[in-house]
Amino acid sequence: MNTSKAGLLALVAAGCALPAPTYEYGQDLDDVVFRVWTTETGIHPSRDVLDDPENPFAEGGVGAETKWDLLSGASAPAAFYAWATVLAGQPNGEHQFYTATLLHEIYERALCPPEQVYFVHEMAIGAYQSVLDNFPDDVTYDATGTIAYPLAPLAYDAIVSLGGEPQGGWVRITGADGATVLVQQ
Repeated sequence: MNTSKAGLLALVAAGCALPAPTYEYGQDLDDVVFRVWTTETGIHPSRDVLDDPENPFAEGGVGAETKWDLLSGASAPAAFYAWATVLAGQPNGEHQFYTATLLHEIYERALCPPEQVYFVHEMAIGAYQSVLDNFPDDVTYDATGTIAYPLAPLAYDAIVSLGGEPQGGWVRITGADGATVLVQQ
């Protein structure tokens, strides 16, 4: 046995307490505040969320599982920053759609300074429109990860629910199988 282990065992055997460890704590994600950095933040192809001083994930820390944990368990502003950060690095319809839903929630719950609510409303519409413009064929999966469903009809409906008008000639129709699909005219 080396002398450092022997010394530690002697201290413990003698009843001497070791000093308590110090803990480093990260930012409390419930305290994350959303402030409009630019009106393009969270809307593909913008990557400016990586420069946003409110973004606790700008330096990384969001993984494939972490983003889902934050979506279901963190405040909407914290989850927004996580999903927008992932979108900046891995642009796809799923990342854009969930970023849009978080902007939508921030707007509906007024989780931003009052003077920015209008801008967040417009950003949510823009983020949903980005799904239609950039990722019209992308899907997401149910909780089991096995059943895919298209995001474009959900984005279209969300734009309408926000009082917007989907751009690009998209028309919502019911297919022969009864499923809602979008077609571009």
